Amino acid sequence: MASKRKNLSFAEKNELIEKFQNSNLSKAAFAKANSIPRTTFNNILAAKPCSSNAQICDQERKRQRLPPYENVDKALLSCIKYARSQNAPISWNVLKEKSLEFANELDESSFVASNGWLQRFNSRHNLSFKKLCGEAA
Repeated sequence: MASKRKNLSFAEKNELIEKFQNSNLSKAAFAKANSIPRTTFNNILAAKPCSSNAQICDQERKRQRLPPYENVDKALLSCIKYARSQNAPISWNVLKEKSLEFANELDESSFVASNGWLQRFNSRHNLSFKKLCGEAA
């Protein structure tokens, strides 16, 4: 009976890449020594999970999915960062309006700022919206 497939997290994949770079083994020999299929190890090396050009990477994740409207994501995130630096209040409705504006500017005709998209955007970027209170806010 064949062994069950094992999904490696980004932390485990990065650890394997570092061990391989420090060893003098070939790819096939290294994969065999770590009981990983050779093609899987080649895919890990080719993808280079959580490299420096990638987004903030959660090391516990096993897959990294890029957002379908990456330009809208980047524009909205920079808008949120600016608003937070100015202590301006941000709500879901403001985010929806801004995302639709950015989508129109970037010619993303199929973009819909649904509640689900907004929720995934918040979880992708670890955002939380709380009331600003106090004199400084």
